[in-house]
Amino acid sequence: MLAENLVEEFEMKEDEPWYDHQDLQQDLQLAAELGKTLLDRNTELEDSLQQMYTTNQEQLQEIEYLTKQVELLRQMNEQHAKVYEQLDVTARELEETNQKLVADSKASQQKILRHFVYDHVFAEKITSLQSQQSPDEEENEHLKKTVTMLQAQLSLERQKRAAVEEECGLVLKENSELQRQLGAADACRARALELEAEVAGMRQMLQSEHPFVNGVEKLVPDSLFVPVKEPSQSLLDEMLLTVPEAHRKPLKRSSSETVLSSLAGGDIVKGHEETCIRRAKAVKQRGVSLLHEVDTQYSALKVKYEELLKKCQQEEDSLSHKAVQTSRAKDPAAVSAQPEPGTLGWEPASVTPEPISSPTTSTPPEYKVLFKEIFSCIKKTKQEIDEQRTKYRSLSSHS
Repeated sequence: MLAENLVEEFEMKEDEPWYDHQDLQQDLQLAAELGKTLLDRNTELEDSLQQMYTTNQEQLQEIEYLTKQVELLRQMNEQHAKVYEQLDVTARELEETNQKLVADSKASQQKILRHFVYDHVFAEKITSLQSQQSPDEEENEHLKKTVTMLQAQLSLERQKRAAVEEECGLVLKENSELQRQLGAADACRARALELEAEVAGMRQMLQSEHPFVNGVEKLVPDSLFVPVKEPSQSLLDEMLLTVPEAHRKPLKRSSSETVLSSLAGGDIVKGHEETCIRRAKAVKQRGVSLLHEVDTQYSALKVKYEELLKKCQQEEDSLSHKAVQTSRAKDPAAVSAQPEPGTLGWEPASVTPEPISSPTTSTPPEYKVLFKEIFSCIKKTKQEIDEQRTKYRSLSSHS
């Protein structure tokens, strides 16, 4: 009944206008502002809640990491404790062994002190026994000394034998060389005898054919019939062989002019003298031909060397010119400051640098080849001169 009464009263109150319309609008505006602020506060609270949740997660992860680290540290601490226990055990064992060693050292020192008294006695006995050697030992020492002396003598004899064998080999080589030279000298002597016989026959023929030539032969120098001091044997043969030709020419002329008078005989003598002079000049020219050949070879090599030096100088000049051009191209201000090439007396356009061979090529430079040629020619000529001198000495010694 009471509830029904209250509902009736409330309905009656609703029918009555208990509030104003303006107040209602203000209340609605305040309610809207309050709802808005509540919504903003709600979003802020949600954001803070989200941040607190993320921080909580991070703290949980950090706590897990720290718990793991604590566990690792606990394990390491346990391991260290075990190691410390082992070290304590080993330290105790080492202390025990040290004590044992100290006791042993004390006991050994006591033994040494006990046995030190007998050491002098035993040492004196040992020295006395060593000083008293038996005759067998003395003989053994004497035999050892003799064996060492004999071994030294044997080594000396072996060295002497090796030296004698080496000297014998050298003597055999020298003997064979001398035999070879002796054979060559015998051949040269036989050749000289043959030539002398031919010359004597030619002289006899000249004397028998024309008695006037006998007086002419006195004008011929003896150097044309004997070996001169010439190192080449071929030149000596040519000299000896050219003499009969010099006699044959006046023979032909005398045989063809037997009817002429004494004037014709004078012409024959004059012609024979001229031929003798010509032959002497030819012999002299042949004597200096070897030196002339060496001089010509040396002069040719010298010319080549000078040409190569000029070529190298031109290459260096061209390289320096290229370097100057590149520096001028890099620095235009320096180019404008420098004078013109025409004022300096040279023109860059006239320079024609030759291609420079790279240092990585396998062919050696030209000056090395030139020096090799010079040394080879000098060595060759020296060997030839030495050979000719030895031949001439052997011939002169045998003659």
